[in-house]
Amino acid sequence: MSIFRRYEKSSVPLVINWSLSISVLIILVMGLLGWFLLENQQAAFKRQAKTLGLALVDQLAYSASEPLLADDNFALQMLVNRQEDNQLIVGMQVFDLDGKSLASAGISPFDFQSDHGEGLLDILQRERTGREWVLGEIHGEIFVSPVQFKDVTAGYALVSLNKKPLQEDLDLLILTLMKTTAALILFGVVLATFLARRFSQPIANLAKMGEALSNGHIQNLEVSGRGDEIGKVLNSFQQMALGLEGKKEVELALSRYVSPNIAKRVLDGKHTSELGGSTEDASVLFCDIVGFTELAEDLEPEQVSELLNHYFHFFSLASTSCEGTVDKFIGDCIMIIFGVPESDHLHALHAVTCGVLIQAIADRITRQRQSVGLPTVQFKVGINSGPVLAGNLGGRDRMQFTVVGDTVNVASRLCDQCKPGEVLITADTTQQPGLADNIQFNNMSKIKVRGRTGTVVHYDVDINSFSDAALIKKHLENIFPHWSAT
Repeated sequence: MSIFRRYEKSSVPLVINWSLSISVLIILVMGLLGWFLLENQQAAFKRQAKTLGLALVDQLAYSASEPLLADDNFALQMLVNRQEDNQLIVGMQVFDLDGKSLASAGISPFDFQSDHGEGLLDILQRERTGREWVLGEIHGEIFVSPVQFKDVTAGYALVSLNKKPLQEDLDLLILTLMKTTAALILFGVVLATFLARRFSQPIANLAKMGEALSNGHIQNLEVSGRGDEIGKVLNSFQQMALGLEGKKEVELALSRYVSPNIAKRVLDGKHTSELGGSTEDASVLFCDIVGFTELAEDLEPEQVSELLNHYFHFFSLASTSCEGTVDKFIGDCIMIIFGVPESDHLHALHAVTCGVLIQAIADRITRQRQSVGLPTVQFKVGINSGPVLAGNLGGRDRMQFTVVGDTVNVASRLCDQCKPGEVLITADTTQQPGLADNIQFNNMSKIKVRGRTGTVVHYDVDINSFSDAALIKKHLENIFPHWSAT
């Protein structure tokens, strides 16, 4: 069983495995068939030689009965001399009951003394066939028959048969069988290789396409109009590939309107379509343009759209690089959430990192736009952390995944209080894991938020003293290669 397991787990291409397997099977079958035929031919040869020898010696015994009883040795000698007419007979002898030779022709094979001291008479009385002898190129076998007349034994007839001509015919037949078997094996191996390649090619195509699918590349598969099981599998796989391609296009289109990770969760069935949601701990970032109303008044709508798209494109990249999700674009404002829909215990650190990164990106874009005479803007960022209700809001026929709650409202109001280029965070955000070790907070103050009875304590993030400057630099290097593509 371990051999079969290793065979199944082998990384050898399927066409080679199948070729070897079919070839080995053909070799075994043809080898057994050849062996069986050879064994049958050898057995048939032995039966043929025995039948011939017995027939000849019986004929000699029958013909010698009358001359032997009549003591006509001349007639016996003439009878045995006929052996020269048959090339298979190398010798004939007729003996009386005492073992005395009465007539002899051809070669006497041996002195008729056995290895166990048997005499000629013992051999004549006991054996009919089976004793073989070799003399030079002659390979003979002795056949003995009693000479009888009306149930009276008068002597013995002996015929020595030369088996070499029969053996030569057998050797020629064996050689022909071996050549035929070898040719059939060779043909079978070639046919096995062809069939294995033909049968495995569709599976190899499926494997290549599956590998391409796993790498995110959709390729068309030629199904070649097959109507068998392989054709059905190819057709099914083709339909699956087209379905995945369609899903990928839908996901790409959907990700342009909602966050890519939300789009993927929706298409994968991991996102519920029920209204409502659950309470999660998260951070919310609002980024707003300073003086947008006055700017929009002085610019054409196309110019406003170009400006917003230019900045927001890179802010979206910043969100993705900091484990955030763009919740929505609200006119000149962008809302980014951290910790939902994917849980993240460092959501506050990622949110503040994203805020610092947005201001760094805005500064770089502004300098670039100023160099070519394009209008520029400044941004303000407000961040708050705490419990939010994350889920679907809207109606059953149209809904949106978002977060709501006091945490969101405070983040929005905090953004309104920012100065150009600032990143303000609440005291709740400063208490989140990882903040105290990476960020320096300045200028603690309080603001009154509409709809709340108390005040909100907030801090100004010292952007220039952000401890992980190398992280910000790495994010900028990853984001701004996209510059040439915009």
